[in-house]
Amino acid sequence: MKKILFIFTLLSFCLFVFSCKEKDGKQAEEEALESFFKPYGDTCFVKYDGIYLYLTTEGEEAYEDGDSLILYYSGRTLEHAVTFATQEVIRTVYPEGDFVEGWKIALKHINKASEGILVVPYKKGFGKKRVGIIEPFSTLVYSFKTE
Repeated sequence: MKKILFIFTLLSFCLFVFSCKEKDGKQAEEEALESFFKPYGDTCFVKYDGIYLYLTTEGEEAYEDGDSLILYYSGRTLEHAVTFATQEVIRTVYPEGDFVEGWKIALKHINKASEGILVVPYKKGFGKKRVGIIEPFSTLVYSFKTE
């Protein structure tokens, strides 16, 4: 009986700690997003299914299935300003590619020859897990250009 009580207590504690960590991550993300968007004003970023997209240059021709997609980007985390990609290039066939969910959503709203900034909150990025130097609960910020 003591063993079962110990296991139950331990599991309860772990769930509590994880719950608190997620709440702290959400609050940190909300504060960081608010601070990040402030200089841009209310009209620059458009929210699509949990991601934020700001097109500084919008191309006219939409991608169609099977089109060649060339994406130039650099990326950093919003909260910790950790740079994880500099001048990277992805060459793939639209809409395929090994993208985080946030990019898959964004690509539906980006035309050829577009430039801009994409902000991917952690739920649409890498989530609660660490990926390389990217901390759990990290918001991803990409500057990009498409061809």
